[in-house]
Amino acid sequence: MKYSQPIGVLLCLLLIYSTTQPLVFIESRHWTITGWDAAGASFGQAGKFLCFFASLAILFFALPFIWAKRFNMVFASLLLAWSIRNFLILSTCQMGECPQKLWALYGCIFFSAGILLMTFLPKLTVSNQPQ
Repeated sequence: MKYSQPIGVLLCLLLIYSTTQPLVFIESRHWTITGWDAAGASFGQAGKFLCFFASLAILFFALPFIWAKRFNMVFASLLLAWSIRNFLILSTCQMGECPQKLWALYGCIFFSAGILLMTFLPKLTVSNQPQ
């Protein structure tokens, strides 16, 4: 696909942006949890992991080497797995109370899946000359 690399970079930037937005809202305690601030909960800072691997994915989308495209598939699969993990942990009902899921929680999964799809469609130049 001709535009898979710029689309992948754009999706990585959108993923980084969505980690800074509110992921869930716990109404009884009035906590708004983002990927960078757990607001007193013990969820940790899951956005740092996503931001780090999205930055690596941006770098490897830009590199024209075959090994970079292969490593990028690994990073994208880690992004998708971590996004699903965040969804499962942050949206779990505990002690009879379910947190309100916001758009960024779904966006992380959507953007990560898009990044993984773009890693399967790299633009590579193939030479027909024997070596």
